[in-house]
Parts: sequence; structure tokens; C-alpha cells
Amino acid sequence: MTKNKIGLNLVFVLIGALVLTSALVAQDSRFRGSVKDEEGNPIPDAKIALTLISRNYSFDFKTKNNGKFYRRGIEPGEYMLAVEVEGYMPFSQKIYIQVGQEYKLDIVITKAQDDGSEAKAAFDKGIRFYQDGQYKEAIEAFTELLQLKPDFAEGYFNLGMAHFRLGDADAAVTVFEKAIELKPDFLEAYFGLGQVYFDKGEEEKATQIYQKATSAIPDNARAYVNLGIICFSNNKDDMALEALLKAKDLDPSLPQIYYQLGLVYTRKGELEKTIASFEEFLALAPDAPEAESVRKILEDLKKRD
Repeated sequence: MTKNKIGLNLVFVLIGALVLTSALVAQDSRFRGSVKDEEGNPIPDAKIALTLISRNYSFDFKTKNNGKFYRRGIEPGEYMLAVEVEGYMPFSQKIYIQVGQEYKLDIVITKAQDDGSEAKAAFDKGIRFYQDGQYKEAIEAFTELLQLKPDFAEGYFNLGMAHFRLGDADAAVTVFEKAIELKPDFLEAYFGLGQVYFDKGEEEKATQIYQKATSAIPDNARAYVNLGIICFSNNKDDMALEALLKAKDLDPSLPQIYYQLGLVYTRKGELEKTIASFEEFLALAPDAPEAESVRKILEDLKKRD
């Protein structure tokens, strides 16, 4: 099995730049969550903007009076998420919304100090540079932001993403670790850090990072899926199975759990469980990029059965 991207806000076993068709657009992908301040108070009317990176297509919506939001009918893909509220530091991170998935995220925003406007300008500049693929310029802007807001975990995450895209693994590791230090439950920062180590060929280190993620956020199914993927890549099938079954207990609606379970059961030679897992995957995500290959695998397996 070739190495697969396994982090950076997404957890499908085959996750590079996917080519989306009109059939995928019709899938009922959903985005749900809340926006709160650091004291846990809900933030109403927070502007939430999503930019589909592959097409530079943007749309926005706002939170309700209770600080919660829900949007359905979202085109699957990799997005830059941005949250803006007057008087607060802007928030951004990359997310990956999968076919038929409900992506859940609770966002905590930080009140701006006297330097908030200058910091916001640096933040916005960094996001624009990043989206345009100008990673050196994005690094400069996010560094400027962090000079103004040295405890801004999301700023370190964005800086780490820019370093990662530029190919500077060591710098990315440093700033992702800083983001986690400031915000121990920052799942996307764990994903980014694990991805860097995976790309460097340090699979054991990547495994440790994903294990830390499951300890820091034990109720998040995506953390366990990523752990299952890296364990499978390292031929640790029993560990992969344990992680994936935990993910299934936490959120049985995630299609990628069953896809990866099918791969694990295939390698373990458990035919019936392989078929059941792949069939559940197709039931949840019939138009996913992997669906056609899964159908062919099932046809072959059922001939043997």
C-alpha cells in the first residue's frame, strides 16, 4: 500500500487533492457547531465564511442567538474556514468536509486587545497569501500576527500549514507543537504535526502524535480514524482495528470508518467482515471517489464467497 495523506483536517485514507464531480456536489454533506468566547459564552451573529480551496469559491452564514450554526448541502472538499466577530481576534483553520459527512466543530474565539486591528490585518493578509499559494509571504504575515498575538494558537497552526506547504518540515513541527502547547485539544494541529512526520517517513512518530490526539480529545471519532489509518500503514492491523472500532462507537455515521475497516479485514482475511464493511461504506457514501473501486472489490469477493 502506498503512503497516503492522513492528516491536515481530513481522515480519508485516500485524501490528496480530489477531483469532485457534479454527482458529489449533490451529496448531503453538513457542517454543524458553535462559536463561543474563552469563558464559554455563546457568540450570536458570528460570521462564518467557507472558501472551497480548489475553486476559490466562498460563501458565508451566521450563528444563531445561542451561538450555534448548521449548514447542509455543502460541496465536499478542502475548505479554509474563517470566523469574524467585531471585538474578537479572527479565527481560521483548514477543514475537510467529506461526501455525506456531518462535520462538527466547536470554535472558541479570543477577545482582541488594543492591537486587534493590526493583528487582524496581518491575519487577513496571511490567509490571502496562503490561498494564492504564496507561502513565503503567508509565513511573513503570520509571523507578524504572532508578534502581536504571541498566545494565538490558531496563528501558529496557520504558520505551520504555510511552512508545511513550502516543504520546511522542521519549522512546521516547531509551530504545530507550539499550537498544541497553547491549546492542548487542538485536533487539527495534531493532524498537521502527524502529517509532517508521516511525510518525513517517521511513521512511528506520527503514530505517537495521533495517539496523543486520542488522549487529548477522547470523544472525537476523527482522531481515532487517523490513528487507525497510520497503524494500518505500519502493518499494525490489530491496533488499527481497535482504533477504528472505537471511532465507530463514537460516530457510526462516518463513511471512512467502514472503508478503512474493509481494508483491515481484507488483510486479516476476514471475508464476511470485509464485505459487510465495504457495503456499509457504499450505503453511506455511494458517490465517494473510492466507491467504484470498492464495488469492483465486492464483486470479486462475493464470487469467492
